[in-house]
Amino acid sequence: MPDADTALAAADLSALADRQRACFSTGRGRVLVRRYARASDFVRAAVRSGNDTDRAALLTLHPEAYPLGPAWLAAIAEAAPETADHRCPSASMVSVRLLAQMTPDHRNGIPRQLDGSVGWSVPGASARVWPNGRIELRSTHGPELAGQLEGSEWDHWKVAAVADAGLRLLCAPEARHLTSVGEPSGWHRPRDRGEIGEGRERKGGQVYDGATVARCSCGWTVTVPSQLGAREMAKRHRREATTGPAP
Repeated sequence: MPDADTALAAADLSALADRQRACFSTGRGRVLVRRYARASDFVRAAVRSGNDTDRAALLTLHPEAYPLGPAWLAAIAEAAPETADHRCPSASMVSVRLLAQMTPDHRNGIPRQLDGSVGWSVPGASARVWPNGRIELRSTHGPELAGQLEGSEWDHWKVAAVADAGLRLLCAPEARHLTSVGEPSGWHRPRDRGEIGEGRERKGGQVYDGATVARCSCGWTVTVPSQLGAREMAKRHRREATTGPAP
């Protein structure tokens, strides 16, 4: 069995023997894994919470997902809350999808299933999360990442971070740079923001603020003075991220 201070990044899950247990360290809590091969070849991994005492997630990895396992488990450990109890996560499923960066825009709304789950897809992969903490991420070419997030401290921000991490591992290269452009800030009263009135004014002392945010699923974000400028910046980012800067 590897020592508890063996880094998870160096783990080779395929090298574990039948029924072997191992412990790996991350930047936060430990990750405990065990390989089962009596009926089916898979690894069950328990991710500890930030206090390194409570179990915050229980994941299942099959052989095709072994190469992705260390990065997947490390991402969950990083997002895990400081403590974990035995209750369901407090995350709102709609909020999880709204906060996830690896997702298309939401112009068609966020439909939920009868079981309360929400799902979405990006080129090459799809995600679904349930109110009880269950999460499944599937690749169109085979690997699947699945598990159970445990404890009420898992909020929508943390669950969205886990979904993002898994989709980045599974998706097609072009999906790593899904850009979106928000709406301009719009009309407001300068005094509401502690500002001195400048710009286009209309009745009521309001001024127009065209500042618009452009985002990418890779984490890139920028705010520019106009929505048109934000769209252009998003196009430039996509071009440079996928083909390199123009000479």
